[in-house]
Amino acid sequence: MHKQTYNLRKKKKGVKNDLLVDGFVYTGEHKDPVRINFVQYDGLNYKQKELSTDDNFLMIFQPGKVNWMHVSGLSDTALISRIGKMLKMHSTDIQDILTSQHIAKIEQYSDKTILVVNTFYYTDQKELQQEHICVILGKDYVVSFQESELPLFNNIITAIERNTALVRTHTVDYLFFLLMNNILGNYLDVIAALEEELEKMEDEVLTRDPREDFGNRIQVNRRDYMQLKKSILPLKDDCNKLIHNENKLIKEENMVYLNDLEDRIVFIIQSIEICRESMASLLDLYFSDNDLRMNGIMKQLTIVATIFIPLTFVVGVWGMNFKIMPELEWKYGYLMAWALMILVVLIVWWFIKRRRWN
Repeated sequence: MHKQTYNLRKKKKGVKNDLLVDGFVYTGEHKDPVRINFVQYDGLNYKQKELSTDDNFLMIFQPGKVNWMHVSGLSDTALISRIGKMLKMHSTDIQDILTSQHIAKIEQYSDKTILVVNTFYYTDQKELQQEHICVILGKDYVVSFQESELPLFNNIITAIERNTALVRTHTVDYLFFLLMNNILGNYLDVIAALEEELEKMEDEVLTRDPREDFGNRIQVNRRDYMQLKKSILPLKDDCNKLIHNENKLIKEENMVYLNDLEDRIVFIIQSIEICRESMASLLDLYFSDNDLRMNGIMKQLTIVATIFIPLTFVVGVWGMNFKIMPELEWKYGYLMAWALMILVVLIVWWFIKRRRWN
C-alpha cells in the first residue's frame, strides 16, 4: 500500500472497522448505497440497465461495443475490490479508488489507463463540496466510480441515448474524453461562481459597505482556491502520459480531443491563479479602506479635540481657586466667558477650514 495512502488512513477520523475489507478501506464520508448503471452501445444499438451487485460483470461486456459501467457509492469496499480484481487492477490502484483525499493522477498500464481525480461543486448554501472520481479505460470498456449518487454524468447518458452529434459512432476512448471533459466542466462552473462572489465582495468594498463577515468570507474563498489548485495542478503534467499513449488505447483520430482537454486544464489553472490575485487585491483594498476609515475617524476626533482644547484652557483659568480674581466679582463676567469661548471656537473653525483640514 502506498505510504501516502497509509498516512491518510491514519489521519482520517471516524472510519468504521466494517469498511475495512481485504486490507481496503474507504476514507470518504459519503454513505450512499452502491448502484451500478450499465450502458452499452455501438453505431446501431443502445441499451441501458441497472446491474445487481451479484452480476458477473465480465460476461456483460461485449467486444466490439462500447461498454460503460458507472458505479456510484464507494461504501461497499468488498464490491469495489471485486470489480478492481475483475479488471486486473493492482491493489494500490484499488485503494486509490477508495481514498477520497488522493491527489489527481493518470496511470498507464499495458491494458488500461486509470484516471484518479476530484471534482467540485457548490451546494445551495454556497459550500464547496468535493467528489472523488476514478475512471478506467480499457480496450472495449470504461468503468467509472464516484462517491455519491450525484448525477454528474447524466448529460452524457442523455447524449448517448439520443445519439447527439452521432456520439455512438465513436470508440470507447471518446467516451473517456467525454467523462474527463465533464469533470473539467465542473471546475469551470465552480471557478465562475468563485469569481462572481469575489466581484460582489469587491463592490462591497468600493461602496464602503462590506458585510461584517467579510474577513471570514475571504478565508473561505481562499480555502476553496487552495482545494481547487491542489486538485487540478497534478493533471497538467500527467496529461503527457496520455499524449505518449504507450498502451495505444487512444485512437490517433481522437488525439485532437486530448489537445482540447489540455487547453482546458491550462485555462482552469490560469483562472484559479486569477482568483488568487483577485483575493490578494481584494484584501489590500479592504485593508486600505479600513485605514482610510480609521484616518477619517482620527481626523474628526482631532478636529473636535482642537476645538475643545482652548475651551478647556479658558474654563481651567476661571476654575482656579484663588481668592483675588477680578473677573469673579464682575457683573458681566459669565457672559464675557461665554463670548470668549464662542469667539475661540469660531477662530479655530475658520483656521481649520482655511487650511482644508476637515
